[in-house]
Amino acid sequence: MSDYSETVVDRGRAVVRDHGVWVTALFSVVVFLGLAVYADVGDVTSALVAVDWRTFAAVLGLTTVGYGFRFAKWHYYLRYLEVDVPLDASAITFFSGLMMVVTPGKAGEVWKAWFLRDNRGVPASKTTSVVGAERVTDLVALGAMAALGLVVYSRSSLPIVVVLGAIGAGIGLLQWRRACLAILDRLESLPVVGGHASELEQFYESAYRLFQVRPLVVSTLFSLAAWGLEGVALWLVLDGFGVEAGVVIGLFVFGLGSVVGAVSMLPGGLAAAEASMVGVLVTFGYPEAVAAAATIVIRVGTLWYAAALGTAVFLTYKASR
Repeated sequence: MSDYSETVVDRGRAVVRDHGVWVTALFSVVVFLGLAVYADVGDVTSALVAVDWRTFAAVLGLTTVGYGFRFAKWHYYLRYLEVDVPLDASAITFFSGLMMVVTPGKAGEVWKAWFLRDNRGVPASKTTSVVGAERVTDLVALGAMAALGLVVYSRSSLPIVVVLGAIGAGIGLLQWRRACLAILDRLESLPVVGGHASELEQFYESAYRLFQVRPLVVSTLFSLAAWGLEGVALWLVLDGFGVEAGVVIGLFVFGLGSVVGAVSMLPGGLAAAEASMVGVLVTFGYPEAVAAAATIVIRVGTLWYAAALGTAVFLTYKASR
């Protein structure tokens, strides 16, 4: 095993350990138990037992296809920045990074930049912008799904308006090149930050390119396809419980819950996402037990499936070195 491989493997172990993934898993169990107690343990348990395995398999299938779209976005970004990474190495990097979805705001996915730096010599300051662009376009797509509540159901979604407005303003400022470069020039004189001026400038140049119109539109479409499939998965889960549900409800509830979870900055959006999903489903008239059970199923089939898949890919990579 090369020194670079040793470095990235050791860092992978450290991130999983230091970010408390197992603590997050325990917290998730507590949240699920809380939902069960809220909606009556017996009713929720009965609903979960009644879930058809084919429905859950469909959830995993849709989620997996969604990861394919998200990987396509990741690799598109790398190609757009002219980062020469073979497809297999790019795939290992992306899918290993899924084990970091349970970190606050998915910030742990910056590990992908470290991975490429240690294995391929790609400057982290260049690919960190890719991780940031992934998160922003994910929020845009999820916000668009959540905005269906405004259009179709005439429901107030002030948090969504605020989030999308903030993202729009941020992208606008990022594209104000003259002002951003002036700020970077001023940072060079600062005692600590100044030593990293070149890395900050490279990060900005990459981010500036990624948020231009063409890559922004392409990557957002990839995100809409990926997260839309998870919204469809929620609809299938509701339908599997024998309650009347439309695809739009699945998209809206999943999008809103995911945005609230992301904004909360809690690990994996835990508690915030679940509470939002259950709360909205109940306001739509679904029984509390069905709302809680559907939320548990979709979170296991998306969030925790991603973490398990990412961990499996990383361990397989580690064993093959």
